[in-house]
Amino acid sequence: MYKIITHPGSAHKDDFMAVSLLLATLDSAEVFRREATSEDLADPDTYVVDVGMEHDLEKHNFDHHQNATLPCAFHLVMKYLGYHDAAMVVFGWYAQMSMMDVRGPYRTAEYLGVDTSILFSSSSPIDGYILSCFSKVTSLTEQDTFYRLMKDFGADFIEMVGLKMVRLERLKREAKVLPIKHLKALVSQIEDNPKLSMELYLRALNDKAVVMSITPSTRGAGWEMVRVGDSMTVDFRSVAADPDIRFVHVNGFIAKTRSLLPLEAVLKLASQAIVSPD
Repeated sequence: MYKIITHPGSAHKDDFMAVSLLLATLDSAEVFRREATSEDLADPDTYVVDVGMEHDLEKHNFDHHQNATLPCAFHLVMKYLGYHDAAMVVFGWYAQMSMMDVRGPYRTAEYLGVDTSILFSSSSPIDGYILSCFSKVTSLTEQDTFYRLMKDFGADFIEMVGLKMVRLERLKREAKVLPIKHLKALVSQIEDNPKLSMELYLRALNDKAVVMSITPSTRGAGWEMVRVGDSMTVDFRSVAADPDIRFVHVNGFIAKTRSLLPLEAVLKLASQAIVSPD
């Protein structure tokens, strides 16, 4: 059985996510939250994460604190497992997570061009609770509920990297950019998890004329039309009275049809939602 060692005390997203990935990829492992010994560091069957002052792939040691040029332990594990490059593409938060761990919130905020208070105000109470739970344990085995949560989380994360990459390539092949008045809509007819990787494809298009996406709805049997970005040239409240419309958000950024209308019909509705900004 393998061992995974990470530091005691306060837990962070870095060590939690790195350990979760290893649990998802190792057949069987025990987790210990304590300082690493020289025996731990020398044993390739012991994975040492975010502690130990050593980065050695052959010995499965993944610390970064001894070298200011290294990314966080989570990134080191992602690189070791071969998912790093794909994660850089599919997760907008991925690069900044390492910066937060290695350089701290103030330098990260400066890099992003935002006030530090924005980073603090966007922190999640769900993150805080899970990390607090991880902080309280000293060891985990397969019999522990929290062990299974971490293992499932790691497996789901790895699966999502692959799913998003595959969907991005499918969108490149199948999605269409179609005219709506003087602007454009991105249309995808993929019904299974229709919004998956849509934001990645929109980023890859980098076309400011694309002001809405049109996909099968995630709720109900119709189309879902969503304003892209914060362009006030799109306001779906202007089509709220149409009998084919089932729902329009009170702020006008999203509308849903009652059924999967012919593409020509939904494009007509989309064109009617193009209005002059206030």
